[in-house]
Amino acid sequence: MESAEQYQRFIAWQCRLRKLSMRELGGRPTAGMSAGVYAISGGEEQSRMNFLVVRKDPQERTDEFRHIVRKTPDSSQWIKNGLRILSELHYHEDGEFDNRLTALFSLESNLGYALTKAGQCHLKFAQDSVEHAFDFDVVSLNQDDELFQATYWHNQIFNPTLPGKVRVLGFNPRL
Repeated sequence: MESAEQYQRFIAWQCRLRKLSMRELGGRPTAGMSAGVYAISGGEEQSRMNFLVVRKDPQERTDEFRHIVRKTPDSSQWIKNGLRILSELHYHEDGEFDNRLTALFSLESNLGYALTKAGQCHLKFAQDSVEHAFDFDVVSLNQDDELFQATYWHNQIFNPTLPGKVRVLGFNPRL
């Protein structure tokens, strides 16, 4: 099977896991939504981290999440409304998702810094009997980048103490 086809199966699997998480687990990530982080050259797992799969056109959802957060200071309402959107609409069409993944880090994160400096990594996702692993180029996203904004506001829904200044990395699969 070609890498591009395998990657599309991975994205479809991620959407299924995320629908399950939103509907049955209150948005808590499942094991398969996080990845082991490895150097491209191999070796031991360096860390585990959660990732977002982002829509090809994320602006509409970003606007919805921003509106939810700004509408009320009650973070329980953020979660309730965010879960409603994510469980009802967001993950239903896996063909609507970009190949790139994103992850959010504090500015002081050693892992975020190391990934940015390396510019590449190998990620392994696994849950139950399903496993996917790919090499990625890693880029730091500018604050005005639509993927940065999508990642920030998605994370804000679930983390009311998220600082205003963060680092968002993009992970571009090498297919």
